[in-house]
Amino acid sequence: MDGEPTSDGTEAPATADDEPAADQQVPATAPSTSGTGSRPRRTWSKPTSVAASSLLAVVLGFALTVQIRNTAEPDAQVGATREEDLVLILDELNAREEVLRRQINETRQTVEDLSTGQQQSDTAVEEAQARAEAIGILNGTLPARGPGLRITVQDPDGAVPVSVLLDAVQELRGAGAEAIQVDGVRVVASSAITGSPGSLRIDGVPLSAPYDIRAVGPAAAMQVALNVAGGVVADVSRVGGTARATQVDDVVVDALVD
Repeated sequence: MDGEPTSDGTEAPATADDEPAADQQVPATAPSTSGTGSRPRRTWSKPTSVAASSLLAVVLGFALTVQIRNTAEPDAQVGATREEDLVLILDELNAREEVLRRQINETRQTVEDLSTGQQQSDTAVEEAQARAEAIGILNGTLPARGPGLRITVQDPDGAVPVSVLLDAVQELRGAGAEAIQVDGVRVVASSAITGSPGSLRIDGVPLSAPYDIRAVGPAAAMQVALNVAGGVVADVSRVGGTARATQVDDVVVDALVD
């Protein structure tokens, strides 16, 4: 390129500092081998990139797995702790249930024992009352009522002796009579039948014909005992009187011994 003209009209020579023209070819610069120059860009092949990506994915997956495990371990520990607590609670409930069952069984046994004792006591009381009642009836201190016989002895001639009346009382007792009274006088084991025909007495109380005899007990058996051959009915007939025994469902013996 020509130099620029100076003030005196001459051209100044071109210098080395002047830039080359735009259309001038500039030779390529050879790469520097010195260590101080800029490092060239490294290019990666496709297999290398795939391997690196796979390695990165594996590392990230391992890290994520470790993180998940670390996060899940407290929950697992909590679950295990809760399970142990539940087992302990269940064992405690089973133990309490066993204790309650034992207490219930003991209570039931106590109730049964008390009930049995009460039943035995009630039975003993009932038996004692029955014995006392039977003794009172036999002694004539209590009235008696039940099925039995009504016996009417007619003695128009006043000929029935003491022995016939005494035999009648003994036959009735032998047949199971529980209570006997004659003309409103209670007859007991200690009663004394005295007097003479037409003027009979029991324990000093005078009797008058027709004699009314009442006996509580097995009616059929007592009737048979009075009607046996050679018995009371036959003896009364032999002295001119009559004796008639009637079975009654409800006989009341209410005369008492003082």
